[in-house]
Amino acid sequence: MNEAQFVCACATARQVARVLTQFYDSVLRESGLEAPQFVLLLTLEKLGPSNQAALGRLFGLGKTTVSRNVQWLERQGWIATTPGRTRRERQLTLTTEGRRRLSVAKPRWKQAQEYLRAEMTEKEWAAMFRVFQTVTEAAHHARQRRSEVG
Repeated sequence: MNEAQFVCACATARQVARVLTQFYDSVLRESGLEAPQFVLLLTLEKLGPSNQAALGRLFGLGKTTVSRNVQWLERQGWIATTPGRTRRERQLTLTTEGRRRLSVAKPRWKQAQEYLRAEMTEKEWAAMFRVFQTVTEAAHHARQRRSEVG
């Protein structure tokens, strides 16, 4: 077996995600947020009230990750829950304090973006997003095809 046979897309993607998350966490730390929490607050600011399942699907976050972060954000008073369309559904909304926390974190997030971008050419930066999108779509299609066959 040659080395190419040991390359694993999943392991490589998890490594990239872990390294990027650790980097963003280190820059966001002073704001009191971690990357997944920042993303959830930013999303609620952009989309308005949303349910946990929608947030998880939007960012490919697992149910446990979303639940853990939602509970923590609620305890901080940065998000609030209101009843949804069904008895089981809860809508998450950004509170005034959550908006304040997000405004503190945004410049740090921007700084993280700038640090990372400075390590890449414009072409590499653009290619990274194209590749992420391509991989995401390929994994969705492969999963769908597998479920149809098996």
